[in-house]
Amino acid sequence: MKANSATASSLHKTASIDPLAQLASNTAGERRSPARRGSRGDKHRMSPAVIVNIVQASDLLLLLFCGWLARSMLTALSLLQVDGPLFLATVTGSFVGAVCASRAGAYLLTSLRSLGTQLKLLALPLLAGGGAMMVCLFLMREDGMVFREWPFLWLFSSAVLLLASRIYLSRLIHRWIGSGRLARRVAVIGAGDFSREFIERLRSEPHSYTVVGLYDDRLTRIPAEQEGVKVRGSVRDLLERSREEQIDLIVIALPLRAIARISTIMEQIGSAVADICLTTDFVGFRYKSSQLSSVGSNPVVLIEERPLKDWRAAKKSAFDLVIGSLMLLFLAPLLALIALAIRLDSAGPILFRQPRLGFNNRLFTCYKFRTMHHGMTDLLGDRQATRGDTRITRLGNWLRKLSLDELPQLLNVLKGNMSLVGPRPHPPNTKAEDKLFTDVVAKYAFRHRVKPGITGWAQINGWRGETKTVEQIENRVACDLAYIENWSTWFDLRIMVLTVTREILSRHAF
Repeated sequence: MKANSATASSLHKTASIDPLAQLASNTAGERRSPARRGSRGDKHRMSPAVIVNIVQASDLLLLLFCGWLARSMLTALSLLQVDGPLFLATVTGSFVGAVCASRAGAYLLTSLRSLGTQLKLLALPLLAGGGAMMVCLFLMREDGMVFREWPFLWLFSSAVLLLASRIYLSRLIHRWIGSGRLARRVAVIGAGDFSREFIERLRSEPHSYTVVGLYDDRLTRIPAEQEGVKVRGSVRDLLERSREEQIDLIVIALPLRAIARISTIMEQIGSAVADICLTTDFVGFRYKSSQLSSVGSNPVVLIEERPLKDWRAAKKSAFDLVIGSLMLLFLAPLLALIALAIRLDSAGPILFRQPRLGFNNRLFTCYKFRTMHHGMTDLLGDRQATRGDTRITRLGNWLRKLSLDELPQLLNVLKGNMSLVGPRPHPPNTKAEDKLFTDVVAKYAFRHRVKPGITGWAQINGWRGETKTVEQIENRVACDLAYIENWSTWFDLRIMVLTVTREILSRHAF
């Protein structure tokens, strides 16, 4: 999917109009309104996939706990040590029960909402688990009153605890549904027959999906609303709105004969942090089998998937929080020494606070140790630092060469607007050959689909420091997009290790 550079340029200009005012507005809005902050960062909404996985894991742990509880009761009563056989039977029966519950559909979100449905779907899996335990004990030739009573104690305690957990879970899910925390927010592009049918089908699942608006570039030729859903603007308006609030899914509802229009739309919204689907008649459309999916009862082709979501996002956030906290604690003495040295070396603040483009193309305040003379700093990045730059202080030269000026960004990691590893954030006015980055690289904005990082794949491959040429920024973006596509926790660890071993005293750092 080749993007249109003119479109990318206009999007960047729209996003970077008066960056300081935009950053101030973002910060003030987040302080004033917790609800607004939650809609932007998706902090108060729940991932159904994560909830289902947590329930599955919790059930397995609960069944194992009930096996231990039954063993403890029987051991206390009989004064016998029966750890070995009962441990193996507990594990066997618990896993059989959990697998059978999954196969029965007990972990579908629609099933978890209903207490009655859960009781029906869990009864047979529990019996299957108890039966598996009896078979396991029989095969180990274990008999006696202890072993005959134990499966029934396990069944009873499991049933009681599962019932209690499901009563609580059912109430919790209904509360989340009522507050809209489980509904995926859907934006539809194209006001026509396909969108009308799409919206009608979604109405059968009001708790799972919320259509937040229709968007179409033909605003003068379409009605103000369709099926009770308002037309909220053009495709560009949708992209701008996705910067302000979380949109989980963008659906292009157009006939395939409008292939040129579909291609243009895909170019415009490719950088949006959302899943992007196409719903149409599919005749003559080429797609991979893995791309065929559904939204409710609507068949769709998944064109672009949000890079990090559900458990991938949870793992990335947990990695950043744990490792970032440990690093900040370990490096605290060094940070204090550097802060003291900056104070003694030159007049001005210790930290340099700069607006930079981050996740979802939104501006945030990036922290660095100040390495330039106060009053000579370039807040918006109109002039990049160069080798031998007279604006840099004596201490700043060493901090830059050792990359120690970046360490305060650990605070950004803990605040949640940066990751330890990711595409490096740039000031809004940074240029190569006197052109904004997004003017020369069509997919530049795609790197904002994940949080920016303190270090990244581009940096350890030598693409750091001053960016003079178009080739340099093209290679940097190519590395960033490769990182996003191939992300894993091990990849992050590898980049962090290579940053220390390869980039300290790098010839590209100045």
